[in-house]
Amino acid sequence: MVPLNVATWGAAGGPVCVCLHGITANASSWTRLGPRLAELGFRVLAPELRGHGESPKTADGYDTETLLADLAAVVPAQPHVLIGHSFGGYLAQEAVLRGVFRPRALILEDPVSHQPDQEVPTAMLAYDRTHLPRDIEGTMALNPHWTRLDAAGKVLSLEQVNWDGARAAFAGNGPWDLRGSAARVAATVPTRWVLPGESRFVPAADVAALRVAVGADPVVVVPHAGHSIHRDDLDRFVDVVTSLYDPRSSS
Repeated sequence: MVPLNVATWGAAGGPVCVCLHGITANASSWTRLGPRLAELGFRVLAPELRGHGESPKTADGYDTETLLADLAAVVPAQPHVLIGHSFGGYLAQEAVLRGVFRPRALILEDPVSHQPDQEVPTAMLAYDRTHLPRDIEGTMALNPHWTRLDAAGKVLSLEQVNWDGARAAFAGNGPWDLRGSAARVAATVPTRWVLPGESRFVPAADVAALRVAVGADPVVVVPHAGHSIHRDDLDRFVDVVTSLYDPRSSS
């Protein structure tokens, strides 16, 4: 276990929303969502996984159990809302299934629920390391719905990530398959799967199977969005969060 850096927004004492970032991201991923949720009354906690952001960059400790132990040491076990994006969505599901976190509401944003092998994620990270732009203009060109603040955060996260650690977490924990656990997750905590129109992590066949498993309402598809729905359509994403838990009307 290592002491993780945690970004915060909002007043202490407010209902807690924990945000778990993706495999090449860090707390800067939430640079617009965090303040927006804070305005609504949330206390937002955005821990940075080991090897990411300002958290320690260790040579090992990237297995799921250790990553969850790191998180459990710095955020409450019973947050009002738990948000997991991409690899963070995988960790959020594992945390709920293992009883590490017991949130009142769960948001899974284009989660990596299925990783069939270690080769594909290794190749994905190698591509990202080589080809993703390291400047704001190039990042915005790839993500036309983002703001400059979003793009600056992404550039920062790519500068700070420990690529070996990211590979150990993303590929080293594979293969995994949580698709069959969707109904159990939904039965444990009110959940929304927030997905882009086309996802490399949740393909159309999996979306259809998910709707069969949990019903239509928990599956929210935002057709014009890409992998980072909270950046591409912040208003829609916030609406999904508050549909499950709204500090303005909840006790």
